[in-house]
Amino acid sequence: MQRLTCGVAIITFNGLRYIAQQLDSILAQTRPVEHIVISDDGSTDGTVEFLEAWVKHCPIRVTLIRNEKQQGLIKNFEKAVSAVNADVVFSCDQDDIWIRQKVALLAEAFENRPEVTLVHTDAILVDAQGRDMKTTLLGELEVTEAEKRTIRTGDAFSVFCRRNLVTGATAAFRRTLLQLALPLPASLYHDAWLASMAAATGTVCLMDISTIHYRQHGSNVVGVKKLDRLTKLRHFYWTLRNKERYSATVDSNVSVRAAVYSRLSSSSAVAISSLALAKQALEFAEFRRALPENYVLRTGSVLRNAIEGQYAKFSYEPWLDAARDILSR
Repeated sequence: MQRLTCGVAIITFNGLRYIAQQLDSILAQTRPVEHIVISDDGSTDGTVEFLEAWVKHCPIRVTLIRNEKQQGLIKNFEKAVSAVNADVVFSCDQDDIWIRQKVALLAEAFENRPEVTLVHTDAILVDAQGRDMKTTLLGELEVTEAEKRTIRTGDAFSVFCRRNLVTGATAAFRRTLLQLALPLPASLYHDAWLASMAAATGTVCLMDISTIHYRQHGSNVVGVKKLDRLTKLRHFYWTLRNKERYSATVDSNVSVRAAVYSRLSSSSAVAISSLALAKQALEFAEFRRALPENYVLRTGSVLRNAIEGQYAKFSYEPWLDAARDILSR
């Protein structure tokens, strides 16, 4: 079994409050990483000064990148992962805490299964002070056992065509994935994009264990918030009252699925079945954008597609989305 090298890509922006705990947890791993890349996007709170001092005493090779002009989340992440010199790249937020076995567990998954392109895990949610919130990431996302089974059977792409379940802070991927994934599109969060590319061209492994303390502090770029039934109903009502915003959401869905299909169609590594599914997902998104204004025609078209299973195949909330499409025009 070939031993793979491991590297970490960290993006920072005004992360001084928590970054020391995150870095300490990386250095405390039972299996050390070979390379750490930190790309800072114009911090003004002392983060850069702290990192410059930390690098001088770090026992691991570190590349510190300072963006003179802010790049934004996606471009900053792209810069970081591109600079990692390792077989396996671990995504890393600036404010979490890794459990000590994280690198060892994920690296072993790659080494034991050469077909695996990306591995992701669950996470323990903690508050701003690091206190256990007594719940997990996958639990709050309401990931079903059926979704987990589908991913484990090697058909993760069909799940990701409905919704993304991969949170970058819990994930690692083979560096070879970047040959297909770069440049990262601006229309989609990088973890969802990498998950789609990995699932379409290889195998995604979901490890049903928690490997990080995922901090929720109100300033997360992407946090976790479970919606109760009342909140979901309020959100549903909101979409009916804000038709322009809902149309913009539908348009965004088209651009995301168009980006996925375009990138996959230009790759020789993509499975034919994945390409066909990506095309169907794009066609369904375009169908939703082009629904007729006439209420009767629109209702008939939506119900026909719902009965045929298109909403169930490509929507996380099939009947709610069907109802929105009927009533939000």
